[in-house]
Amino acid sequence: MQVQSHKPRRTAIACIACRQSKVKCSGDEPCANCIRRSLTCQFSEANSKVLVSERYLRDLQKQAYNWQRASGVKRSWDSAFKIGDEVDEESTVHDDQVAAEVVDPQSRGSSASQGSEFTCNIWTSPFTLPSTVIKDPHKEQRNWIWLAPTSAWSLTARLMVMMTEKLDLSSTHNIPKFYLDGDIYPLAWDRATASEPFDTSGLPSVDYALYLFNIVKFHLGQMYRFFDEDTFVSQMHEFYASDAAEKASKPRFWFVQFLLVLALGNAFVSRPRNQSSPPGAKFFARAMSIMPNHTSTGKDSLLAIEALALAGLYLYAIDHREAAHVQVGHAVRIAHMEGLHTQLPEQELGTATVTRCRNLWWSLYTMDRHVSSSLGLPMTTKDSDISTLINTPSMGFHDITFSLQVRLSQMLSFILSTIYKTEKTQLGRFLEITRNILHAMAKHAEEIEKMMQISFQSSMDNVPQEMRHLILLYHQCVIVATRPLLLSVLKERLEKLGRAEEDWQKFLALPKSLISIGIKSAEKTLQILSDENGHLETFLPFDLEFTYAAALHLTMANTLYPPGTNDDTYSKSAHSILDEMIMCGNKVAEVRKDELRCIEGLFQEFAKRVQQEGLQVLTLSGRGLAEAGPDENPSQECRGQTPATEPPTFTESSAQSPSINQSLTASVDPLDNVIGISSYEFLSIVDQIGGSEMPYVLNAGLDWMDGGAIAYPFC
Repeated sequence: MQVQSHKPRRTAIACIACRQSKVKCSGDEPCANCIRRSLTCQFSEANSKVLVSERYLRDLQKQAYNWQRASGVKRSWDSAFKIGDEVDEESTVHDDQVAAEVVDPQSRGSSASQGSEFTCNIWTSPFTLPSTVIKDPHKEQRNWIWLAPTSAWSLTARLMVMMTEKLDLSSTHNIPKFYLDGDIYPLAWDRATASEPFDTSGLPSVDYALYLFNIVKFHLGQMYRFFDEDTFVSQMHEFYASDAAEKASKPRFWFVQFLLVLALGNAFVSRPRNQSSPPGAKFFARAMSIMPNHTSTGKDSLLAIEALALAGLYLYAIDHREAAHVQVGHAVRIAHMEGLHTQLPEQELGTATVTRCRNLWWSLYTMDRHVSSSLGLPMTTKDSDISTLINTPSMGFHDITFSLQVRLSQMLSFILSTIYKTEKTQLGRFLEITRNILHAMAKHAEEIEKMMQISFQSSMDNVPQEMRHLILLYHQCVIVATRPLLLSVLKERLEKLGRAEEDWQKFLALPKSLISIGIKSAEKTLQILSDENGHLETFLPFDLEFTYAAALHLTMANTLYPPGTNDDTYSKSAHSILDEMIMCGNKVAEVRKDELRCIEGLFQEFAKRVQQEGLQVLTLSGRGLAEAGPDENPSQECRGQTPATEPPTFTESSAQSPSINQSLTASVDPLDNVIGISSYEFLSIVDQIGGSEMPYVLNAGLDWMDGGAIAYPFC
């Protein structure tokens, strides 16, 4: 039998001596040939690849960035606003695009191993299956209220009921009334018949009407483009110059839109006191009474979409959330029928029409995301069905901020739909998703930094309203993404009240950097809203929602992780902001303040119970973990698991606990002070999480509302 000769396979890496002698090298160090020949075995490193951490790379980029700023090197507008490869002339926004950025990271292998033996569990959230409801004794027909998983109002209701029951305060602590949809501002109107002539009496003069229109344009800014300015003003002049009754009926939707603009304008300028009806209600009711109740809009489809969107915005501002969702959903469906969610042919329709349709669609998209998220409902439109452009070749500053608001709105809804789940989830998986969300947020932070540096010299003093709203929305994403960690600790500690022992080692699994960055975003939110140079929105609900979310987050964080000093500055700031809104006649802000006061009282009582029972005080120290007590590392005792660790705490732009932030203010980059959290800081935290092993499971076995055995965790 013939033996086939095989050519010896060449070793991929050979030492210098074997290369020079042109003999086969074993690849070992030292190799077999050098041992036999008594030579020094050396391997060339000329072709070796060097792997460095992302944090180290960002340090180098930060140094280059600081050198560039110090040396006065200026960049062109194009190079400043080009964000890598993600801004394309034909870029669209899709869920799978965000999912690719968030769920498919480059360093996925750094997360917790899926095959690990998980033995330590922590509680997570109040989001349950089956769905949670509470009884409503005030209703004659439906006597139950569904609490949506991602609704901010629902979260407040759950916290109040859960903490009152767990602290056994049902007989001594008064929970404020749960105001349902439309309870704060009852509003009704009679629908006019088709044959009934339009009422054009009591309208303001043309100059005052133009003044109100400009007020509305200022408050909506470039963020909600619900009317074409030139067309609207031209039709307004025609309306006042001709027979008003005849002009009001042709086109009908324009007169509806005109009345809604008057309603919003009056709401922005008036300061009602002790009135049961909301400001601007007279014009709003008149507009809704003549609003067509059919879906066939004919040639008035764009006007119909704009009118329905403005009606939804007004209803949402006066806390008619369900009605607002109906109006916005109606507008979205008409937009679908007109193809606004697709790329429309510019050559056939004209540049002006396509631009108007694109601006209207993305404004509607942003509002639908906001209203749906607030109610805890699914989005009306899937991103995979959208093909219209968000970024166009000729984009100015306002278009760039408009585009970024759309993408941040999408990010916020993506966070809610991705993190806030109702099944058991490993903590490592939660941290992986959160890590990748922060990685995507870092890209948005880079865009904001470049815009701030070039257009506003890194100062908030002359920043327009849409840019301010953008930064607040940016921090809202961080707060919502990191809130689960606080809810997790809160539920765990509430379950341990009244027990002699507490397995507080589990809290060591929570990365301090994530908790701290959420605190920092909440603090920055209140700082921006308290700035005297900024305009506080007292009618539209967005600043109110930002204020309440930040105050609630800091109330939870400072109770669960006491900062060391009894500093209630954040609470005073939040109450001061709400008081200013109340002084302007905002009854919704008055209700939210009562709810916040109740939540703060419950957490104060909870802190007393923790102290009375001698439970371990949790702190946010500089070692990068949420710790329990000084100089201890009890995680090694957690059933033999390897303790969760993070790299040493970063310094200059690091996320610190509230008590540490104040002492570092002077050493942080001024641009970071303006924005609050820089892209460098995001990526530093991403690098920290990437270096951690988190062998724990997010789990919740009891319903927050009734104590039933319901599994509902949330990531």
